[in-house]
Order: sequence, then structure tokens, then C-alpha cells
Amino acid sequence: MFGLGEKYVVGYDLSNEYAQISYMTLRDDMPTTVSLTSGAEDYNIPACLFKRSEVNQWFYGKEAINYKEVEDGELVEGLWERALVGEKIKVVNDEFDPVALLALFVKRSLALLGGIRPDRIAGMMFTVPELTKRALEVLETVTGVLGMKNTRVSFEGRDESIFYYVIHQPAELWKHDAYVYDFSDNSLKGYRFHINRNATPAVAMVDRRDYGIKYGDVNKDEAFLETVKNDMEGSVVSLAYLIGKGFEDDWCRESLRELCRNRRAFKGNNLYSKGACYAMMEKMVDSDMSRALIFLGKDKLKANIGMNVTKAGEESYFAILDGGENWYDAKKEFDVIPERGNSFEITVTPLDGMNIRNIEIVIDGLIIKELKTTRLHLKFFMESENMLRICATDMGFGEIYPTTYRLFTKQIEI
Repeated sequence: MFGLGEKYVVGYDLSNEYAQISYMTLRDDMPTTVSLTSGAEDYNIPACLFKRSEVNQWFYGKEAINYKEVEDGELVEGLWERALVGEKIKVVNDEFDPVALLALFVKRSLALLGGIRPDRIAGMMFTVPELTKRALEVLETVTGVLGMKNTRVSFEGRDESIFYYVIHQPAELWKHDAYVYDFSDNSLKGYRFHINRNATPAVAMVDRRDYGIKYGDVNKDEAFLETVKNDMEGSVVSLAYLIGKGFEDDWCRESLRELCRNRRAFKGNNLYSKGACYAMMEKMVDSDMSRALIFLGKDKLKANIGMNVTKAGEESYFAILDGGENWYDAKKEFDVIPERGNSFEITVTPLDGMNIRNIEIVIDGLIIKELKTTRLHLKFFMESENMLRICATDMGFGEIYPTTYRLFTKQIEI
């Protein structure tokens, strides 16, 4: 099952209900998903813990649910959302940090990769329903507890996992738009994958939609049929996926008939973890796909940021932050000698090439006695997907104008 000496990448899908784990070697074409039952597609690991009373003994997943029926103790569910909230959880008369409990669950569940030693995991991608700033903080804490020092760890939202999964399918399947319908967490959600092929490189986007259809609704088929008709109207869709336990029962006959008209449709439930695996592979192994197609999701920087500089007497463009990278990874530090006194100009170029802006950054309070006699240490980083922070430190100019080390900051909406 597992090759000796092989290096692996792992995709870990984490939600409030369950987790899934997929893996592949650096030479494989497609991932394998861990199954809880040999020979079956039993991929969902219940995201819960059970603590026995009177002793510090914890169980996770299906075992936790089983112990709830036969042992005195308490079952803890909703680990992901409770970690995001951050309030202490009372379990059998003791209080616990919710992020620590989530880390315990993740660590225990990774034991399912028993045939892959931790030192063989070259990269691991965690995917979650939505990658907010708080979600990022939680994931960084969790992975810090795991102690995977030699593993490259990254995070993404499920929309990006969909992107990587779709583009690793045969190209004829996604030459037009694709839809993913996710009926989990008692709510039907849709994700529309589409590509702007007029841009260079081409830009792919995944838009999320919430439909308000619940597990217990009586007329689910009728409501979903109307949803499918509205989604398909006015666009060419060649591919659709149905995932989540809400699609397990045979209720969507009419809507499925409409969905399969002139397009391919598939059922499954391990798309996110496989997509995360493909995403990590793209980060580890350079490919033509990653150069030809940029994913522009909610957690991506939507523009290139740079400035015109003079170097060795010649003017040139200096790239600062690259559009398409994760906003929380976008950062750069460098020194400049302003030619315009206490100001300099940056250029913001959206990836669609529209509405290019030249923005003057004025550093109020910076005293310039003579032009070109001040060196600034600049630090650029994104505070959110659309808010740029610029920090400028006065480094002086040798012995002529000693440094003050004063720090100036600016916020720019991108």
C-alpha cells in the first residue's frame, strides 16, 4: 500500500461534521482517500471526541460515537466551529481550549496514515469551508501542535480545492463551466467554476451560492430542479458534481434528469480532500498548468502591486506583490531612496487588466532636508484580501543624516 522511501503529499479536508484524508506520492497521477472500512468508500471521519469520566482518556471519530453508547463520559462535537469561536468547552466538569481539542482530533485522525511515517510527508494541504483570518489563526495553531517541522504545510478554502480538483480532470470535461452541488451540513450550497480565457494567463474563479434547501424539506426535488434550471440558464455547463450526505437518498430524480441533459454529472464525497492533495502537489512540483491558469478566489490577492524605480541610471518596474497568491502569504521588504521627498508611488494592476491605479504614498511626519538623502525600509503585506499595509522605517543616510528609526504606516484598499 505504501512505498518504502516514497515522499507523499496529503490533503486534509476539515469541516464541522467530518474530516477526510487523501494522499499521493510525488510520482502519482491521482490521490487515494483513506477509508474507514476496507474495500468501501467510507471516507467521512466524524469530527468529534469522547472523553471518559474520571480518567484523561479520549477517543475520536466513529470510536468516539460508539463509546458514547457504552461508557460514562461526554461526546464533544462541532470542533471546527467551536474552535473558531474560541470559548472554553466544558467536558466532564473540566474546561478545555477548543483549539487544543481540535488539534487532538486532527492528530489522532492522521494516525489513519499509519503506513506513511511523518518524515515521509513532504507537504500537507488543509482545506476548510471558508478560509477567514480566524480560520487561518486556528489552523496555524493546530499544525504547530502537530510538530511537522520537515513538512511544508499550506491552507486553502474549499473553493480552491474545487478548482484544483476540476483542472486535474480530463480537459474536455471542463472546457465550459462546471458546478459542484454540496448537500452537507443540512444546507445545499453550489460552487460555479468558470474561466476567463481572454486574460493572459487565463483566470479561473469559483463562485459560491447558498440555496436555502434543507435535508428535511418535503419538496427537495422540485426546489433543486428549479435551482438547476436557474443555474444553467444563460451559461454553457459541461460538468456537475453532487457531493454530501444529503444526496445519498434517491430523491432527486427529476432534478438529476435535468442536470444530466447535455452534460456530465457525477456523485461522490471526497472531492475536497483530493483537490487539496492536487493543490499541494502543484506547490511541490512545478507544472505547465499552474503557469497557464491562475485561480482568483476570495482569499487571493486580486492585483499585482509594484513601483517604477531607477536602478543603475535606468528606469524599470519593480514587482512587490504578485496577484493570484494567497493574501496572507503576500509580503515583501526592501529599502528605497525616495526621489520625491517624503512620498513615493505604487502601481496597482488588477489581474483583469482594468482600472490600473497609480497611488501616491505620502509619509506624513517624515522630515526630508534634501532630496535623495533619506533611505526607507519598506514592508508591504496584506491585512485582508483587499487591505494593504505599508510600513516605512526611517533609516537615515549614513553619517550625514543619522537614522531616527521612526516607523510610519499606511493602509491602502486594493
